[in-house]
Amino acid sequence: MAEEEQEESVEEAGSSKKKLIIMVAGGVVLLAILAGAGLYFTGFFEEEKAPVTAESSSSEGTLPEGSDSAEEGAEAEESGDAAETLYQALTPPFMVNFPDGNIKVIKVAMSLMVKDEKVISAVKKHDPVIRNNILMLLSSQNPEMLKTAEGKTQLQAVVKAEINKVLAERKVSSKVLEVFFTDLVMQ
Repeated sequence: MAEEEQEESVEEAGSSKKKLIIMVAGGVVLLAILAGAGLYFTGFFEEEKAPVTAESSSSEGTLPEGSDSAEEGAEAEESGDAAETLYQALTPPFMVNFPDGNIKVIKVAMSLMVKDEKVISAVKKHDPVIRNNILMLLSSQNPEMLKTAEGKTQLQAVVKAEINKVLAERKVSSKVLEVFFTDLVMQ
């Protein structure tokens, strides 16, 4: 009887070692899969591609017809200005309440596209005036119009014109080329 118990304990010890080895091997395989997936999703295995700049996309004619920036881009090319495109976010986002209608609140985050560092400095310097004028513009909008793509495009053009007006009043020679909505929430 003692021999049977000894044989069972030897078999149990052998099977528990096998289980432990299988569990450790399974854990290593799982970690390798997770590490590989993490590297894949962070782009580690992708080849480096040449970055797409605003200059290359505008020279390919991807801008819609009648776009002011197409004319401004042509002017910059004619003058030989090969400046890098710069972007500046207007932070914090703009939030406006509407008294009537289905839409009560609109929140808009914007970024500006410029070709000159002086414009970014001027925008930062005159931020209170620019923010005030944009808030006044937003509050005067018809929220129902902003539901359409055309309404949003018109708002971008009006905001761009208003910022350029403020910069011109402050004797800034360069101007904002484009206004982009980076976040737009209507409730």
